[in-house]
Formats: sequence, C-alpha cells, structure tokens
Amino acid sequence: MGKPFFILFLNMIHLWALGQPLLPIGQWRNHLPMRQVVDIEQEGNEMVVATQFGLYRYAPATKEFRVFTSSQGLSDVRVGMLTQKPATNQYLLAYQNGNMDLIDNESIFNLPDIVRSSLQGNKTIYHGLWQNEDVLLSTGLGIVIVNTTKREIRETISIFGRASAGEVYQLAILGGQLFAATGAGLKKASFPNAALTNPLQWSDELLPMTTGIIKKILTWNDKLVVQKNDSIFVRENGNWKLLNASPAPISSMDVSNGKLLVATKSNKVTVLIFSDTKSSPTLLSTSSAEQPVASLWNNNQLWIGDAEKGLIHLTSTSEEVIVPASPADIAFGRGIYSNGMALATAGSIDVSGNPGLRNAGIFSYDGNNWINYGSRQFPLLDSVKDIAAIAVDPATQTIWAGSYGGGLLEIPKDNKPKIIKYGSGISPALADPLSFRVTGLAIDLQRNLWIANHGAVNPLVLRKNDGSWKKYLLPIVNSGNTLMDIIIDDANRKWILGGPGNGLICFDDAGTPDQTNDDRWRLFKQGRGNGNLPSSNVLSVVSDRNGFIWVGTDRGVALIQCGDDLFKPGICEAILPVVQQDNVAGLLLTNEQINDIKVDGADRKWIATNNGIWLLSADGQKIVYRFTKSNGKLLSNKVRSILLNPENGEVFFFTEDGICSFRSTATEPAAEKQKLFVFPNPVPAGFTGTIAMRNLPSNAWVRIVELDGKLVFQTRSLGGQAIWNGRNYKGERASTGVYLIYVSDENNLQQLAGKIFFIK
Repeated sequence: MGKPFFILFLNMIHLWALGQPLLPIGQWRNHLPMRQVVDIEQEGNEMVVATQFGLYRYAPATKEFRVFTSSQGLSDVRVGMLTQKPATNQYLLAYQNGNMDLIDNESIFNLPDIVRSSLQGNKTIYHGLWQNEDVLLSTGLGIVIVNTTKREIRETISIFGRASAGEVYQLAILGGQLFAATGAGLKKASFPNAALTNPLQWSDELLPMTTGIIKKILTWNDKLVVQKNDSIFVRENGNWKLLNASPAPISSMDVSNGKLLVATKSNKVTVLIFSDTKSSPTLLSTSSAEQPVASLWNNNQLWIGDAEKGLIHLTSTSEEVIVPASPADIAFGRGIYSNGMALATAGSIDVSGNPGLRNAGIFSYDGNNWINYGSRQFPLLDSVKDIAAIAVDPATQTIWAGSYGGGLLEIPKDNKPKIIKYGSGISPALADPLSFRVTGLAIDLQRNLWIANHGAVNPLVLRKNDGSWKKYLLPIVNSGNTLMDIIIDDANRKWILGGPGNGLICFDDAGTPDQTNDDRWRLFKQGRGNGNLPSSNVLSVVSDRNGFIWVGTDRGVALIQCGDDLFKPGICEAILPVVQQDNVAGLLLTNEQINDIKVDGADRKWIATNNGIWLLSADGQKIVYRFTKSNGKLLSNKVRSILLNPENGEVFFFTEDGICSFRSTATEPAAEKQKLFVFPNPVPAGFTGTIAMRNLPSNAWVRIVELDGKLVFQTRSLGGQAIWNGRNYKGERASTGVYLIYVSDENNLQQLAGKIFFIK
C-alpha cells in the first residue's frame, strides 16, 4: 500500500526547513550522508536529487530542502538509480540490491519483485527508460519491464538467451528500433516487438572501429549517441561518425533540454555542452566537482550531480555546492555526547585490527545541524585517516580524536585543528615507523588524556592536563602491543581493550600516575582461571551505575563484579549472565559479536551486534527492546557503535548503512533541581503517542492527578524521565482539561512539578 507523500512533505518541512524538533518517544529518524549523488532530475522549479542514501528536493528560489529517507517512507537504503517519467512527477527509484520504489504524485509504492526473486545473478538496475506506462529497466539480468499502472513486473527479456542473461546497461528507442548497450556491444531489435524474448530478434549495431562493452546510449534531437570508452559517436541519417574524442576520461553523458552534456575529469571537471553536431561545444569547468555522475541544463545554467561533493550549480561566473545538512559519510567508529553535541567518527578498524582507510573525519550534531570535520573543510586532515577514537575535554570542550596512522588530532573550540605526532608522547608503530596509531582515548576526572598508542613500544600513553607526557610499559603479555579502546570507571580504573586475542586489561594507578610502585594490573582472558571471558577477542566494555563492568566479545557478553577482589586472579572471575527470553533462560547473546555496549539513565544496557540491537533491563535478565532491520527502523543489522543522548533519551545507532536514531524512554537523572519538561504539552487532539516528563530525580515517583486530587496515573522514572500513554488505570483516554504532576524523590518529598494540558 502506498505511503502518502504529503505527510512526508510536512515532516520534511519541520525536519529541514525549520530545524529538527524533539523526536517523540518511540519514533525513529535517519541521519544519512547526502553528498553521494546518484542522479538528478527536474520537476517544475525544483531539483530532485537521488543520493546513495535517499532522495531530496531543492528549491533554488527559496533554498529550501525536503529530504526523504527510509524513516520518511522510502523502502530501503543504498540507492542505485532514479528515473523520471518525462514531464511528470512520477519516478522509479531503484536500490543497489534490486529493490524498487514507485513514487507517484503523493504516494510511494514498493516493488520488491526483483530483490525477492529466486533468480541468481546480478540484480543491479542500471537505467530506466519510460515508454507510456511501462519502464524498461536495464539490469544485470537483462531487460525487465515494469508496468507502473498495475505496479508489477510485466516481462523479463534476455537478449542472449536463457543460458546467459547478460548485462544490459542502458536502452534507447529511435526509428522503430530498441537499442541496448551491453557487455557484448550495441544490440538492436524492432520495437514494439512481442518476440523480444527470442534472441534471434536481436542483431548487432556496429560502430566504426570499435567493439566490446558499451554502457551509455542516448537519443538526442532524433539522433543516437553512444559513449565508447572516452569517445562519443553519433548516428545521423543512418550513419555513424565520431563526434568527440576526449583527451580526459569521460565521467558522465546526459541529454537535457536539447543539449548533449559530456562531463570529463582530468585536473578538474569540465562539461562539454553540445547544441548540435556541427558546432564546437561550449566548455564549463569547475573545481568543486570530483566525480560527476549526472548533468542537467536549465535556463542557461548547469547543474552537476557529483558522487562525492553533492549537487553543484555552475554558471559562467559562479559555482556553488548545495547539500542538505547531513553527516559527510557513514560513521564506522565510536561516538560521544558532550555539552549538547553528539560526535561521531567515520574511521573503520575491523575486529582483526585492520584499518579501512576512511578519511571522512568527524561529524557533530547539535539536534538541528551537522558540522563535518574532514579534509574537505580542513585540508590539513587529508593524511588523518580512520579516525575512530574520540574524547572531549569537559572544561575546554576541546575535541581529541585518534587516527589509525595519522596520529592524535586536537580540535579546540576555535575549530583550528592540530595534528600531534612527532616530538610528542605518542610513538610510531614498531611495524611501520611512519604510522602513528591512536586507537583509544579517555579523559579522567583530573582532565588527563589516556591514549592507546596501538603497536608502539609503550602502547599506553598519558597526556596530562598541563601538556606533559608519560609512557607506560605493559607488565603483562600483549601480542603486538595492540591496545584498542579505553574507558575509565567511577573508581578511576582504566579498562583497556587488548586487541585481537589479547583480552581485557584493567589498570589502577592509585591516583598517582607519575608513580609506578603502587600500580595494579589485571588481565582477563578466555577460560576459567584466566578471567573467564567467553572469548579473548574483546570488542567493547562499559561500566554500569553499580560499578559492574560489562564486557562484549566476539562470542557474547561477560560481567565483572568483583569489588575489592578485582586484582586477585583465580578469585575474581567474570560471570556469564543469563537472560530470560520467551520463557527460556540462556546465556546472554551466546556467540554473538558484541560490537558495543552503552548504559542509559535507567542503568539499562544497549547492545550492538551484527544481528541488530538488544536493550536489556538494568539487571540484564530481561529483553526490553529487540531491533532488527526487518522488525524496526534499523538501516542495517550490522551495528558498529551506539551513542546515547543522556538529556533527551535519543539513541544513535552507527550501522554499516548509516546513522539512525530512536527516542527511548530513559534519560540521565537530574543532578540538581530543574524545571520539569513535558513533551508534548499541550497534548493535541488525536495524539496517541507517549508523553514524556523529563528532568526528574533518579527513580522518582510521578503522580498525575485531576484538579480535585483524584489520581489518574502513577509511575516511576527511568533515570531522569517518566512516560505516560495518556490513559488512566482503566485504559480510558484522558479528557480535555488540566492535570497536575506531582513528583516525589528518594526522600519521599512530594512537590507540585508541573501541569499537562489535554485538548480533544
């Protein structure tokens, strides 16, 4: 069934034109990069831009964006192709896995036939050609015809016969013939033709002095145009001729408003604008583009869709890059929340300690806008790849970030980054004297920065708050000195991921980091007597509100709750928690790869795995939420990391297909008395969602009463937030009027905290 587009429109006006509002409890939203353009179209006065992660409309006159992703109705992520029915507002959007959405005026209809098909082979959809109510799709399986009226696949055509479907990259219709650009050259058949499934109906269309793969074919002013490597051929009056042989690689070829647009890339991007076959093309060059994939000509102005930079508006005198507020890329590293900002890192280091060579940097989000710290904004950072570790100084708000190879990055509040490598306390890796690997960062209560200097002789480094440095030799065996992430618990102990196969290290400096004679070290590994972890491949660690240590490995979860016996091997051992699910008790997440664990304001545990998300109760014995891509709004089941906003309960999930977030029910308890915040308030007519009451003391009693004192509802806060579904104990919806909110803290002191207004 279709999803109303006008509802999405209203959502987007709020989300992007007016700034993102507080997300209602239980709702999801996406935070996806919008620079990686796949295609561009034009509808009226708006540009319609398809990117890898969604779709957006841009109105040049007002400079307003409307963004559409899977949280606003699209059926998938990883867009591969967009095609527009000429002179209409009807589109077909194809995803890289073969899934499709038909966008028709006010509705989105999913067409999953190809992605669900049992057919084996390449399901990539390369191009769409509209023919009345049909769309002829060029795919890795051949030609697939979709009827947009019936919203179904009408026919699948294999040019080369059933034995070998063969890839078809693009189609064109001219002079009663259907032309197909394929891996075996240019093919043609009469059209319309009921026998197109018969390979004998197809013949070769030979180009002069060229054979082999052809991927681009277009019609232009009643002529056929083909791109073969870096040459453009035109068939005019039945004869082929060379139109242009480019000395630079051709990136894209399009026809728009009577112009043939050919984008080339050498030192910079140049677009050749052909008006006819007899005149030399007009040239427009830009330093803003990097990898053009589509071009559009309108009112003597050029629009370029770039796979790396976004939408580019180009005239003879100016150029402008146009991108909605969004992170620059996918976040594969860790995140942190500090002073109203969510910070995410783009770097990737796999479970074996191998870097992903990603250089998108750091993204910060204030609830309304994204700010990106990367080589595009700061050329200095071009060499700082795989930033995956991050910490923030609470006093100065200086951002510290660790790069696998590029050293330590310091970003003060003035946004003038510095790279710290040579002449500092960090050292290069023993295996590569040019590689400074910082894989873990944590700041203690004295604002000292603890650093995991992966692969160095002294892999644990301290940068004290006065700027001086201290290095530590490990007194325990750690193969390769491959320290990874670091956390610091409430007792100021450092818990350090040892790297592949090296277990979990606990280090207590007794509050005297300059002295070593009072230091205590403990290693936890797999097996009884060694720490009793389920695996020595430790991927995540967190301390909960009771001081218990939750350890995530590549084979499940362990819990360390030893108290004073922590540094006594053989006495202090991890336990393997048991969780209740569907009336069956079992070891917690056995054999799951635990990529991250976070603790929310109610002491509940959020767990990220390669099979989605679990939220466990505070004691870890019950499953509160279970999110996967199929049963929720997760973009992917492979979740790399989790970031919690302690102020409003929003939980960010860093998946391999981008960032999405969920407004949960728990927030951080108020440290001191604060004004109660109720959302929504007033409660509008017809509202059936969850009402949140925030800024509460920990574990507070919340009572909602009528003006005459009659109790309507009573609950306890989850951390610093309580929730209500707007109904009394009988399940009846609250009537129009004013309701009082009374709050009692742990000392049972009750006070009137606020009011809720209901509108019917």
